[in-house]
Amino acid sequence: MENADPFASSTAPLTWHDFLERMRQPSAADFVKAIKSFIVSFSNNAPDPERDSAAVQEFLANMEMAFRAHPLWAGCSEEELESAGEGLEKYVMTKLYTRVFASVPDDSKLDEQLFEKIGLVQQFIRPEQLDIKTTFQNETSWLLAQKELQKINMYKAPRDKLVCILNCCKVINNLLLNASIASNEDPPGADEFLPVLIYVTLKVRSLHDCLNLFC
Repeated sequence: MENADPFASSTAPLTWHDFLERMRQPSAADFVKAIKSFIVSFSNNAPDPERDSAAVQEFLANMEMAFRAHPLWAGCSEEELESAGEGLEKYVMTKLYTRVFASVPDDSKLDEQLFEKIGLVQQFIRPEQLDIKTTFQNETSWLLAQKELQKINMYKAPRDKLVCILNCCKVINNLLLNASIASNEDPPGADEFLPVLIYVTLKVRSLHDCLNLFC
């Protein structure tokens, strides 16, 4: 049996921990300095959603270009470079979390108004009002999908929050598929999926605490 390639691990897709390890290398000192400088500068500016969004996107794009030209990522695949960009985004957005999420008073006021309206809808909304077939109605199982959405507050990085939404969608899709098989119906499509997703979202308990769902 041939020996395993000693360099195989270096070509594996970067994980969050791999990104942090590379940032700890002496040759990454300039990157670390630039990242810290951006975070401090950004934090000292008054909140402005449009300007803030543009600033973060520009910084991430410039840093990702710098990664491509740096020896630490020499010979890396596109997947590895994308993972490095995701690691950078996670680090930056985690540090800036309290500064960028619901940091503008006007936005917070709009959120409160939205939650108040959703709270009223929660009191009377029923699956049939969204044209969800009886075959696909299973509120007990839908709690699993709701729990995935509630996990959003456990994370601070945008990608991690999106994963929670994706997992919720996967749960719903699997439940609908199983229901269609059990009832010998055609596989569910968007017309069956979307109403259930809306209903599950509206029925999330402590929706106010899941502020990140709408940020």
